[in-house]
Amino acid sequence: MSEYKGRLTYAKGTYMEFVVAPNQDVDFGDILVVEGKNDDRFYIRAYDFKIKSRWSGMNGVSYLMSKLDENGQVANQEELDFYLGGNHTVKIGIAEQLCYSDAQGQLYNPKTCPDFFCEVRGLATDDTALLNEMKGDLEIGYLKSGRAVLKLPVGIFGSKAITEHIGIFGTTGSGKSNLVKVLSSSIIDSENYGLLIFDVHNEYYRDLSLHPRVNERLVVYNTNPEAARPNVRKLALNYNEVEPEDITACATFSEPQLDAIYKLSSVWQDRWMDYVLKYDAEDIIEEIAGCTGQKFQSRTISKIKSICWNLEQELNISEEANNPAEITAVSQMLKDLEQGKVVLIELKNISPVGEQALSTLLSKKMLLHYANKSETERSFAKPVLIVLEEAHRFLGKKEQSTQNVFARLVSEARKFNIGLCVVDQQPRLLADKVLSQLNTLFILGLASKSDRGKLEAMCRKDILQQRNEIKNLDCGELIVATNYMRFAAPVKVHKFDEYLARI
Repeated sequence: MSEYKGRLTYAKGTYMEFVVAPNQDVDFGDILVVEGKNDDRFYIRAYDFKIKSRWSGMNGVSYLMSKLDENGQVANQEELDFYLGGNHTVKIGIAEQLCYSDAQGQLYNPKTCPDFFCEVRGLATDDTALLNEMKGDLEIGYLKSGRAVLKLPVGIFGSKAITEHIGIFGTTGSGKSNLVKVLSSSIIDSENYGLLIFDVHNEYYRDLSLHPRVNERLVVYNTNPEAARPNVRKLALNYNEVEPEDITACATFSEPQLDAIYKLSSVWQDRWMDYVLKYDAEDIIEEIAGCTGQKFQSRTISKIKSICWNLEQELNISEEANNPAEITAVSQMLKDLEQGKVVLIELKNISPVGEQALSTLLSKKMLLHYANKSETERSFAKPVLIVLEEAHRFLGKKEQSTQNVFARLVSEARKFNIGLCVVDQQPRLLADKVLSQLNTLFILGLASKSDRGKLEAMCRKDILQQRNEIKNLDCGELIVATNYMRFAAPVKVHKFDEYLARI
């Protein structure tokens, strides 16, 4: 059994008060256990405190003030200690009930409350009903209770969380990248899930390459790989793999320009980008006018040619691998993901235009690849999680309304065994529809009150009583709230190098 903490003195619904035992420390966020009758156990979380004393009334305070001198200092410390000593003063902990378990270890949502003056104690390893639900198969850290970090592993069940979408939110320096690395390492160990990471800052390879199973479970792509990293593959695309949506997602186009892009695609089909780059603007205008009867201005076609040329140079787009018998980089990538590997796409040396085009193209290919599978084929393919950093660029209020591929992923991907992991510093910039679809939230330190308020409103679990806790999270600490857990749990995330040393 764990340490005795006090006695329950009041309960109404899920609200509880308990007297903290003398010489015991209870902190904001402490998870405690109330021992009920018939071996019931009620799990509570302390979120506030107050001090009560026989002197708390105005008459009592006035009497104690009379024992001070004219400067408000204690005139006779021994006399004052006499009045304040003994059991005249108590610390009251205010808590909410999280859930309870019966004698058989079955866990339930709050439906009743314990009796008056039941014992309150700390969490122990024999509280298996609660701990088993929080363990998961993808470990991320240890359970945090107040200021203490308990050696009790906490994670998520990938089969439940991945396809129902994940959100990772925290300010710069709060530990988002470390969390993604730990989650990636857990997925590498699991072998049950695929993971596609769009690495905006090229920050993951150095650490993930230290994993003992890196050669068999990690695949890295770069548009211009360095000779010093022979295990990094070159990312190259075919003209016939680029579709109009990939172009329109990466730049702002006028209505005539958008119309021209789709006209070009309808006339030249899979070779449209190849022909746009091969022919002069005037020849393209004449060809489109002859096929559709619509004539575009030269500057309209020139804008499209300019964007296509930039993407061709950045993303190594060519027709060298148009042989259907040859496996392209994209095809190999999809094959690796459905086999449960981690695929890392490094984007640091690519412009924002190229980055958005490539992210859109690969995500769309993944969605279509899984959507075109039969139910039987899909049952053999591993669920895939797509990690999207700085997600407000793709899923902001304006971007989400355009129904781009990421908006489709949020609303449709679950049925195809694909999930989206949204990583961002400012959740308030994301569309409400997107936030409402994220069934698992990892909430790290957030400086902005509006960001915290947005997550409080959209979170599937009630985290209002954890405001003080969330506001004071240190680097590497988070609150995880997911559908299948009965409450939002505080976690101290493993440091990646320390976690790797345990494998």
